[in-house]
Amino acid sequence: MQIKFEQLPQRLKQQPPALLWISGDETLLVQEACDLVRKFARDQGFGEREVIDAGTGFDWNQLLLSNNSLSLFAERKLIDLRASKLDEPARAVLVEYLANPNPDNLMLLTTGKIEKAAQSSKWFTSIESKALFCQIWPVSEQQLPQWIEQRLRARGLGIEREALQLLCDRVEGNLLAAAQELEKLQLHVSGTTITAASVLDLVADNARFTVFTLVDACLGGNTERALKILEHLQAEGDEPLALLAMLGRELRNLSAMLADMSRGQSARDVVQAHRVWGNKVQLTERALQVHNQRSLMDLLERARIVDQTVKGLLKRNVWDELSSLVLNFSNPRLLVGVI
Repeated sequence: MQIKFEQLPQRLKQQPPALLWISGDETLLVQEACDLVRKFARDQGFGEREVIDAGTGFDWNQLLLSNNSLSLFAERKLIDLRASKLDEPARAVLVEYLANPNPDNLMLLTTGKIEKAAQSSKWFTSIESKALFCQIWPVSEQQLPQWIEQRLRARGLGIEREALQLLCDRVEGNLLAAAQELEKLQLHVSGTTITAASVLDLVADNARFTVFTLVDACLGGNTERALKILEHLQAEGDEPLALLAMLGRELRNLSAMLADMSRGQSARDVVQAHRVWGNKVQLTERALQVHNQRSLMDLLERARIVDQTVKGLLKRNVWDELSSLVLNFSNPRLLVGVI
């Protein structure tokens, strides 16, 4: 059974299956989900906890041995399994484990994000049908203000609107830093309402951006955000060619999708055929509405100018050229031709 992170506490109150699977790349939320499971296990009398790190070269048969062995210190045991990836031997062992689970054991499996394509596979459905699968999704830019407000309410605190926006700007993309800054604010602010002055005084700039957030901002038409992300990436020392490669790939993908649409396919069918998943579907469909082949060719020409500038063939400022590319990618109405 698949559930959301928010459903986990309630679902644990019911009789859980033998395997609780937490999947995702958001460190803080994965850690909190695992903490919920561990607390549940302790409360239910799983007095022993065996931690297994299934890294490269791990013999998955050890998991079956652990499942069948008697607990040394308690009648019931939590098997805390951390796996970097689930290869064929891992999948086979997990299927075998679930075919005959030890009623005195509970397994907590932690992995990275499981891609959408993998979730349609036979091995995944075989495991998920007998487990509780909780996929942890990152908190998006739009969800971050509500996430912060909920955390503050749990601490008995409120926050001014301006202070909330400042806090979001300083911690976006870095939930671990956000949680730490909220703890700091709780300790140091007076009263029950956080002000903008408090945020400016106490909260460091912990915003974490990647080329993927840059691409998403361009696809979504959020020009101000896209330029802000590019500024952060420049300050963090990101290589212009690496950023250019991702932007160029996205432009070529959009061009290929538009070509498919010109042959009568719908935008949704084209997006699925090009293996666009999750939150990126809506962003890509928006980009397909505002761009055409002419605008994409102009942008690819601008990308070529950036490439030549990086390589010293043109005497221009590479970050100015990248900014121009990002500006026009996010808002093609600004395109006036390549100089």
